Amino acid sequence: MPVASRQGRRIASKACDTCRVRKVQCIFEGESAACRRCADSRVDCTFLSDRKPRGPVARRTPANLNLPVGELSIEHFCPKATFRSIIDDFLQLVFPLLPLVHRPSFRTSIESAAYTADPAFFRLCLAICAVTVASIPRKFEEYGRDKYADVGAMVDRACHMVLLSRIASEPEFQNQPTMATMIVSILLTMASHYAGRANQGWGYASEAIQFFRTLELYRKERYEGLSLLDREMCKRAFWMLYIIQIHDRLSFIIPHTGLSFDPLRTDWEFLLPCEIDDDDLVLQDHASLQNSNGCDSPPTDRPLPVISGFVALVKVFLCVVDLLSDGFPGSPPQAYAMTLGTLRTQTCPNNPVDGILNTPGIAPTKSTISLSALLRIIRKLQTTLEELPPVLRISSLDPQLQSNHTHPSMTSELTNQFDIMRANIHITSLYIQSSILEACSNAFTNPQSDSCSVSPGAEPSSPGHTPRTQLWVFRKSIARELLEVLRFCSSRTLEANGSSMIVKIREIAATLLDSDLEVKSDREEQSRQYVAQFADILANLDYMGQATIIPPIFSGQ
Repeated sequence: MPVASRQGRRIASKACDTCRVRKVQCIFEGESAACRRCADSRVDCTFLSDRKPRGPVARRTPANLNLPVGELSIEHFCPKATFRSIIDDFLQLVFPLLPLVHRPSFRTSIESAAYTADPAFFRLCLAICAVTVASIPRKFEEYGRDKYADVGAMVDRACHMVLLSRIASEPEFQNQPTMATMIVSILLTMASHYAGRANQGWGYASEAIQFFRTLELYRKERYEGLSLLDREMCKRAFWMLYIIQIHDRLSFIIPHTGLSFDPLRTDWEFLLPCEIDDDDLVLQDHASLQNSNGCDSPPTDRPLPVISGFVALVKVFLCVVDLLSDGFPGSPPQAYAMTLGTLRTQTCPNNPVDGILNTPGIAPTKSTISLSALLRIIRKLQTTLEELPPVLRISSLDPQLQSNHTHPSMTSELTNQFDIMRANIHITSLYIQSSILEACSNAFTNPQSDSCSVSPGAEPSSPGHTPRTQLWVFRKSIARELLEVLRFCSSRTLEANGSSMIVKIREIAATLLDSDLEVKSDREEQSRQYVAQFADILANLDYMGQATIIPPIFSGQ
């Protein structure tokens, strides 16, 4: 609009198209609808060209954010060819440990490009890409070298695009969560932690846990009316959250997460996933279901389903179920659960730490875990490993013996997937033992605690059977067994388990560097030899940048 000038002429508040191109002052004479130059040149005086915004960029929109504007697409994240490569790697390498999709229907949706029309499936694809890229950082050069600075930047991009999609198509996702929303949050939890974004990871974990509680998917009644497929996806999500909560409490005295269930209403037996192939989930008729948890037994003439590896991992984590609370009125599976409170309250009678739980104002800490409770956990873990299906055992650490347990019809891809799961199960078991052992070792820094018996039949004053000595024996045993497992596993198998596996190995090896226990010189030499072997193994596997340090939060990868 023209405005009055001090000379009585009207100067336009913005130049017309002609004056703007010429970069001259746009002046209107009298009541003319055209500026002086346009009138003199007898051309139309128009204001049609686009104007750039004036003034500084708004601070709430960072100039380097570079988020897509308009309709989102996979190409905003990565080229389609790269996208398909990431999806293939997820299905082959990551899915066995994060089975949060139904593979047949997922493949069908990918082939039909459902992500272009279905926002929920689009977000699922982004989350799967994020967790795959973070799980296999060695392949980052193939995935995002030309577009992203590192794995973390690629994961951040996926998280930003998921948020934009949620705001655009699901603005009430926080108040009205769905199963699909919850699964995306779980996947982003794993991706963020693997990429070294711990705060972001805990945020997504808390979000997923709250969604699960809001949907009350820990209650058997909430599964009525759901298809067998939807029920299984929810059960798998329950156990992924359970594993997150266990790791949170193993790694931190004050956990970041709450519980995803109500102990009074949780049917643990029902929530165990069915050990049947994904292909069979849509074929079984509800009327023919026979087992208490709603599944038929797997056929004996076919290879073991891939999901069996995940179920075995769940059973390993059920050995430490009491870490989640002071008891489970909902009765966790008796085959795996420990006696109520043994992990925290059963300590040796002469141990000065015994009174901590009964002392007003003093909260329980990791130092209140007793050696007797540790022994029970170790025995339970050993029993669980002995009861594994043959294809998931490490048979005398002999690959030839292991091959005898494979099904004749198993494909090379399926064999590789079981190799990945086998490594995860056994190394995770050792990591759990090591974590609890280190918590237990804090209880014996006082010399008086050496009078406590730690093994059946051992006299408290017997040489070589003091708690300090026994702790060293446990540490050495765990390290030796881990080295044997690592020699059995190929480099490809270990790499497919992701960066958290590297951290687990590093954490166990680091316990041998602890010098607070008095050990003989020959044991010190053994410790140095073990550490040197671990260093060689980690040198071949540890391809992450030195600036990225992630905690061993999850066993999923």
